[in-house]
Amino acid sequence: MTRSFFSDKISRKRLNKVGDYMDIMEFKILNTAIERILNQEMAELDITYTQATVIGYLSMHKELEICQKDIEIGLGLTHPTVSSILHRLEEKNLIYTTPLFSDRRYKKIVLTNKSEKMTIAIKEKIEKISSRVFQGLDAQQQTQLGNMIAQIIKNIK
Repeated sequence: MTRSFFSDKISRKRLNKVGDYMDIMEFKILNTAIERILNQEMAELDITYTQATVIGYLSMHKELEICQKDIEIGLGLTHPTVSSILHRLEEKNLIYTTPLFSDRRYKKIVLTNKSEKMTIAIKEKIEKISSRVFQGLDAQQQTQLGNMIAQIIKNIK
């Protein structure tokens, strides 16, 4: 039987220490499915999930002077991605910018009243989706899964 280049060189399955196969593509499938659900829910608010994460980040840090670089670092997003998100949020009147008090060369990003009110709906939608995603997993399993995911992220950074 002839084996393909793909099956020889880029196997989706990887044997773990106990002899079971782990499929790393399952992570991509899971990510895509969750992202699709999150974006469908956020579409009701006329935003994307990534835009919602920026609004959430700003809401959680509203006592601080947050600039674009803080969002990039805090959310692990690239400069062009954050620039694009901020531009769209500003077009939708969900944020505005003002010079930083500590350094006028930088712009502080601030939520508008419209987006402040939206944060409650965002949180509710994320809680609803989280309940669905973690259905059937008890608290201990959720903690274990979180720890495993954190380790995998650490491994690939």
